[in-house]
Amino acid sequence: MKFRFAVILLFVILLVNCSKIADSTKNIDELFDNYFSEVIRRNPETATQLGLTEEMGFTIEKDKLSDTSIKAVDEEFVLVKKYYKLLKKYDPEKLTKDQKISAAIFKIYLENIIESERFRYHWYQLNPNFGIHYFLINLMTEYHNIESLKDAEDYISRLNQFPQRVDHLFEDLEKKEKLGIMPPPHLIERFSEILSESISPEPLKNVYFTSFVKKIENLDCIDKETAEALYLKVLMAIDTCVYPSYQKLIDHCQEMSNSANDDAGVWKLPEGDEYYKYCLKNHTTTNLTPEEIHQIGLKEVDRIQKIMLELFANLGFTKGDTFGEIEGEYWNSLDKADRRFFYSRTEESKEQALQDYNNILEKTKDKLPELFSLIPKTPIIVKRIPGFQESFSGQHYKAAPLDGSRPAAFYTNLSWLPFKPGMQTLLYHETIPGHHLQIAIAQESDNVHIFRQLTFFTGYIEGWALYAEKLGYEREWYEDTYSVIGYLNSELFRAVRLVVDTGIHYKKWTREQAYEYMKENLGWGSYGEIDRYILWPGQACAYKVGELKILELREKAKNKLKNKFDLKEFHKVILENGAVPLYLLEEIVDEYIEVNCNSN
Repeated sequence: MKFRFAVILLFVILLVNCSKIADSTKNIDELFDNYFSEVIRRNPETATQLGLTEEMGFTIEKDKLSDTSIKAVDEEFVLVKKYYKLLKKYDPEKLTKDQKISAAIFKIYLENIIESERFRYHWYQLNPNFGIHYFLINLMTEYHNIESLKDAEDYISRLNQFPQRVDHLFEDLEKKEKLGIMPPPHLIERFSEILSESISPEPLKNVYFTSFVKKIENLDCIDKETAEALYLKVLMAIDTCVYPSYQKLIDHCQEMSNSANDDAGVWKLPEGDEYYKYCLKNHTTTNLTPEEIHQIGLKEVDRIQKIMLELFANLGFTKGDTFGEIEGEYWNSLDKADRRFFYSRTEESKEQALQDYNNILEKTKDKLPELFSLIPKTPIIVKRIPGFQESFSGQHYKAAPLDGSRPAAFYTNLSWLPFKPGMQTLLYHETIPGHHLQIAIAQESDNVHIFRQLTFFTGYIEGWALYAEKLGYEREWYEDTYSVIGYLNSELFRAVRLVVDTGIHYKKWTREQAYEYMKENLGWGSYGEIDRYILWPGQACAYKVGELKILELREKAKNKLKNKFDLKEFHKVILENGAVPLYLLEEIVDEYIEVNCNSN
């Protein structure tokens, strides 16, 4: 999924301050609670993103941005290491089953952060997809709720802290540039363009102002005179803090771009090969080598293409020397005016696309009881990505905040209208039975400790969402051959990612080589997708690796349990503990198999 929650949590959590920690705790649950409270108290942005409130018992500083200075990061590593030592004091044999699972998750979560210290400067900060602009726009427009005068003043306070936030970014950039850690020039230039677009309107038309106006215009607690005074403060903050901060970054981009080189892979960085192995391990939660993942990708690409070629042949498409040429023949045959496949480029069609997504959602809700005993109560809606984000934000899911102030949402980018036969697959992945079903069940579960709101295991989360697409295929939910091809193309896309990601970062492919491989094996290529892999090494490999592990565990359970196997129960076992590393998921399933094999 273009699922941005992953980056928001992973990199924000690394940026907190450290303070004195108790030498001991009464029980391990208190250890988890203490860690979570430490992170939240010292990272106000995370508190806002998760929807935490003081009524929940947390110290919330809604008027502050998180401290992202090098000093703060140093202190975070100290904090994590102290908690890691405290965790080791607990005897696993004295823990309950749920505590053992949480302890195992806490352990790998802390170990991942500790291991990341070696590569703390390797993440590209001047990142057009997930850079500072992305975090701050989402924080202020999506997550910072305004329900009182204090909330409005806090919003202004945060805008006034933008210069400090950018100064902290420059601390990091100075270190990176000395080490030669810079993305390719075209990505630095794209980052600069996005920032330039953000400050091109006059402050009155800037999203930080227009969003603020929408948030307070109907509040009874803020009268007109007070609102006018607040508007002036927001405009002043934009003019004197936001715009100069962005301009400072824009100016630096030109200088940095001149020093960067075009090499796409992280192999070019200091300890680049080791960094890529870390990225793969972190995202897939496996010890698979780059070569093993590359070979898995080639094998999956071949398997899926054979299935698709049969469908293409049934439709009369057989001409071409490569799979890409045959699929290209299929795509070229589709008439852009045929409303079975395409929407017209009108505002009415955009509204119709939103309605069609909602119709798919409603139909899918009715099918969930066939496969699941755990069905979330948290509502899910379809929303349009705001116009100011369309140039850099892909389709994605956002979980509901923990305070219940708004539902979960699938955001669709309607600057390009969807291909109708592909809409089911996308919805299954992003909503139900994919991301929303899995994440909402975890949020609603008493078994999932709150500290785990900070953890994100890409292999499990994206693996489950890709598995959800396959469930629709296996249960024949796709409405026609074109929709089936839409699903298979989605699966093939994830398999191609294994090859392209490892190709770029392990086999030293150029951006152009990666594009040609995509085109030959998908029927289309996307430099935008390739840039995502350049900026986020290893993440794209987690989808297929995770899905294949879930399928492997399901097959193992079927073979061992035979007539005792129940798909609903299997899904319950996979989902009830929330996101877990894949190795731990296998242990959980093995225990489930053993218990059921021994039952009468």
